[in-house]
Order: sequence, then C-alpha cells, then structure tokens
Amino acid sequence: MHASIWKFTGDPDDLTPRYDALLAEVPTSEFIAQLCLRAPDGIVMVDTCPSREAFEAFATGDWFRDARRRHGLPDPTEVRDYPVHDAIIAGERPEAVVR
Repeated sequence: MHASIWKFTGDPDDLTPRYDALLAEVPTSEFIAQLCLRAPDGIVMVDTCPSREAFEAFATGDWFRDARRRHGLPDPTEVRDYPVHDAIIAGERPEAVVR
C-alpha cells in the first residue's frame, strides 16, 4: 500500500466545499483511507492506493485531473508518495496493509 500527500494552496473555506463536491461523484466505498486536512493556507489530502503503480495511474491519469478542474480545485502545489509500513483505521488494520 502507498499513501500520498497532496497540498492544494488557497483559502480552505473555498477549497473544502470543492473537495466535498469532487468526492460526491466518487465511489468512496472502494477507498482504503483518505483524509482531507485544513491548513492555514489550503488543504492537504492524504490518499492511499494499493500499490505504487496504482498511485502513479491515479496521480498522472486524466480522471483525477479532470475532476479537480470540474470542481475548481487547483493543481496541487506538492505531491509526495510513500510506501505504507502500517495503518490502523478505526482500530483495525486494513487488509491492504502488507507488512
């Protein structure tokens, strides 16, 4: 599993409803874990993918870019991806975590 950290710069009061609208068109039941954090200068999205290849397809593919643009989210100012060592969500480890 991989986790990526995406920084979107702007007014968090403007960006969070745009993030919410984007998420409304996504089948979130397939998500392993995702967080949207409010920062003083924008939002930070923490997203998980089952593999580095899945992250790369998501990060460079047309779907997420087009969805961001459709909802007025700017291009991220920073994107970083890391392999996940461990994850505990709601007290449990997702099956996707390989140790």
